Amino acid sequence: MNTKIEGKCYLCGDAVTVYQIIPEKRWTMNRMDAAEMSRWVFETMEPGAEDVPGLFRSLGYEIVVAGRDFGCGSKSVEHPVAALQGAGIRLVLADSFSRYSYRNALNLGLPVLTCPGILEAVRRDDVLSVDIRTGAVRNLTTGRTLQAEGLSDFALSLISAGGLLPYLEKEANSHE
Repeated sequence: MNTKIEGKCYLCGDAVTVYQIIPEKRWTMNRMDAAEMSRWVFETMEPGAEDVPGLFRSLGYEIVVAGRDFGCGSKSVEHPVAALQGAGIRLVLADSFSRYSYRNALNLGLPVLTCPGILEAVRRDDVLSVDIRTGAVRNLTTGRTLQAEGLSDFALSLISAGGLLPYLEKEANSHE
């Protein structure tokens, strides 16, 4: 598994709620449709994005950088994580995460790393290179480096498998 992720970053502040990631009215309830929900990611946060399907995705972001308590505001809802993935987000870096959002991200196969001070080291549209195993973060735009908490071997196994359910299926099949 390649543990390096490079991409252009989108900046958020502190306490970004699951409802700011994707408004609840945009959640697909009969089945979790990441492609449909991705059309509305950060609709209420990105200027000019409200009621404009796919605007965020069209901006080409692959990494979300946030402050404290990213994904707060609700308990165990997976819709915002699936929507982020559908919108092309491959990694979220934050000072801290809501524990539910952190767990949901790993369960759906989205890498999330805690990186104290990340908001001070990155500007919107900077390009980052991140090793999710070691936690090494390099801002390719400015040359600045930071240290995030790398993911455990188990978390990397979840990511590599595509999330918890595919991981469990793989494990069950390997014991047959």
